[in-house]
Amino acid sequence: MQILSISLKNIKSHRDRELHFVGGINVLSGVNGVGKSTIFEAIGYALFGVDARDFVGNIERFLTIGAKKGEVAVTFAPADGETYRASRTVGAGSKWLLAREIGGTFEVEDHAGALETEARIKELLGLDSGRPLADQFKLVIGPFQNEFLGPFVLKQPAKRQEAFDEILGIDAWRKTYKGTSTLLTAVKTKIDLLTVEIEGKEEQVVALPERQQELTGLVIEVEAQQKLLADKEKSFGATEAQLAKLDGQEKTSQTVKADIQVLENRIRDGEGKIADNKKRVKESEQALETLEKSRAGKEAFEEAEAQLKALREQEKERRALEREIIVLDKESARLAQAVEHERREVEKIAKEQAAEEHRLTADQKRLVAGESVTLAAARLPVLREEAERLRLAQGLLEGRRAGLQEGKEKLAKGVCPFFKEECQNIAGKASRDVFSARMDDLDKDSLDLQQRLAGLVLEIGTAEKAQQELETLTVRGQELAKQLSALAKRRDDNSKRQTALVGAKEQQGEAEKKGSVRKEKLKKYADLDGGIAKVEKVRTAHQAARDAFFANQKDALDLQNRRDSLARMVALLEDLRKTLAAKLQELVALARDYDPQRHAEVRLVKEQLVGELATSRQKIADLGRDRLRLEGEIKKMQQLKEEIKDRLAARKGFSHKEELVKFLRNQIFNNVSAQLSQRFREEISLRADRIYRNIAETDEELYWGDKYQIVLRDMENGELRERSDDQLSGGQTMSAVVALRLALLQTIGARVAFFDEPTSNLDAARRANLAHAFRAIDVGREEVTEHWYDQLFLISHDVAFTEVTDQVISLE
Repeated sequence: MQILSISLKNIKSHRDRELHFVGGINVLSGVNGVGKSTIFEAIGYALFGVDARDFVGNIERFLTIGAKKGEVAVTFAPADGETYRASRTVGAGSKWLLAREIGGTFEVEDHAGALETEARIKELLGLDSGRPLADQFKLVIGPFQNEFLGPFVLKQPAKRQEAFDEILGIDAWRKTYKGTSTLLTAVKTKIDLLTVEIEGKEEQVVALPERQQELTGLVIEVEAQQKLLADKEKSFGATEAQLAKLDGQEKTSQTVKADIQVLENRIRDGEGKIADNKKRVKESEQALETLEKSRAGKEAFEEAEAQLKALREQEKERRALEREIIVLDKESARLAQAVEHERREVEKIAKEQAAEEHRLTADQKRLVAGESVTLAAARLPVLREEAERLRLAQGLLEGRRAGLQEGKEKLAKGVCPFFKEECQNIAGKASRDVFSARMDDLDKDSLDLQQRLAGLVLEIGTAEKAQQELETLTVRGQELAKQLSALAKRRDDNSKRQTALVGAKEQQGEAEKKGSVRKEKLKKYADLDGGIAKVEKVRTAHQAARDAFFANQKDALDLQNRRDSLARMVALLEDLRKTLAAKLQELVALARDYDPQRHAEVRLVKEQLVGELATSRQKIADLGRDRLRLEGEIKKMQQLKEEIKDRLAARKGFSHKEELVKFLRNQIFNNVSAQLSQRFREEISLRADRIYRNIAETDEELYWGDKYQIVLRDMENGELRERSDDQLSGGQTMSAVVALRLALLQTIGARVAFFDEPTSNLDAARRANLAHAFRAIDVGREEVTEHWYDQLFLISHDVAFTEVTDQVISLE
């Protein structure tokens, strides 16, 4: 197995770094703080799954300052000849991925999670010993030198034993021995609880025979009460049958009496109803006589009513005609008034429009500008151009005069007006006035320009006024044209109104014609009011006869029904009297068979039997509840007996378990850890001694003691001497620790190992010997040990390693 390269991005001091490694020994060198140990930590993080907090405490300190995420990728080649890359990100949402190289590219393997990824890497590295990869790296493969040295310098043997048992992976047996102590206590506690529970249940079961005897006596008493109850129920049945017969006779007698009372009441009611019905028959006969007398008057009233209805319809037609005539007269008058008003309006508007047209035409003729105004406005652009030219000329004159004035002032001071320095031509001489004459000429020219410009300004004012007058005339002409156009449109509208006036006159004539037709039709209704009055007089005369006819009609028509009803009532009354006589005879017969006193005696006997039966049943029910209670208690006690039996069996089982746990703890768990420790220490001591002798170049024998203390043996004055712990020098201890770790790595089968400053506390000779020991292991020199690793990674500043290493990587 070989690590080929590592890539770090945003990991501590390594912003973006990639390193490549070779087989054999790789030495990382560089000044302190350059990040050598970080390379080891990154390999442990990405390849072995170590938590970054195991290195730095806070995961943010594992990242480069300012970075939010980082990544480490380790490319390695296991024994199967393939190439793999283990990558793991640092920060939120960290992922651990394993990819295999296929055709020059890495394809990520599909794993369910970190546990499956770890198991796969274990398989590839050949470290599938049951311990987590991270623990193997932290304890043996890649611990920092001070962390691996720590257990050796522990003073307490028990703590040192726990530390190395964990490193060797045999602490499980010792932990199991300690852990089963709690199990043994739990088993004993369970046995004690079962014993207490059994004793408590046995106390409850003591009363079981007494409850069984009580139940037997209760069953006998229940049987006796049930027999007594059966006799009473038999007597109660006979009494109840006799009472039912007497109750029937009493009920029949009462029913007959009630029927007689009902019949007597119905006979009295029937006699009253027959008298009322006879009276109603007489009223119907009188109503029939009145009906015949008033029939002629009723018919005359109905004939007059029909005539009056026809006349009312004619009256409605007349009123409708009158309303139409009124509407037509109003419409005709309205149209006549509207026609006259519209005619006057049209004539008035026509006159006004003619006057307005005359006025607008006259105004248009007056909108003609004079020739002088037109000419003055035409000269305005020329005058403005000339004035602008004169202003520019005046500005030039003023600029020239200002320059002359400045030259005059500087020349008076002896300074050249052009070079701005003292003039040598007039040095020591009186200055000459060469500027005044030129300035006077310029002033004359400027005055002339001002006078000409003033005249132009007056002419421009006159031209501007003429221009404004022309613009005003133009706007006024446009306004007059718009008014004439609007006037023409209004004259067209007035013409349309005059045309519409003819149609209005025609509508008026049509309305007058319709009114005349309606008035002609109205003449045939001239005698309608007289006819209505005559018919109403006839109807009033026969009103009383008609009212009498309808008032008596219902009673007269009901005469036959009333006679038939009277006959039925008389027959029914006769039947009721016969039925009453029969009921009276039946009541006499019932009185001979029924004895009320005997009936009361039998009812009293029944009530006594009911009380006795209730008492017996209640007593049997109470006995039944007592029986159920006793049966429940007996059943519960029998269940307790079964539970006691089960608890005894359980206690026996736990007693066997207690003996088994004691045997396992005392005979196996307590001994296996010591035996495994002894075997590992003997094997590791043998290998470490060979390495130590090569490093120290001494005849001292290195032995790993039973409490994992370092022991050096040699002969002094012919006697065996043993030294350990505080009796050893720092160099001896460090040499022994390195030798033991190398032997331990070989024992667990690790093909890769990491050493951080392994030569610390060693003198020059031992450092050189240690370097040659690593090389001897690398080439498999038998006097040291066989070749067991594929790669070693060392952090060292020692020049001794540069002579034996396969590659030195300098981190600067």
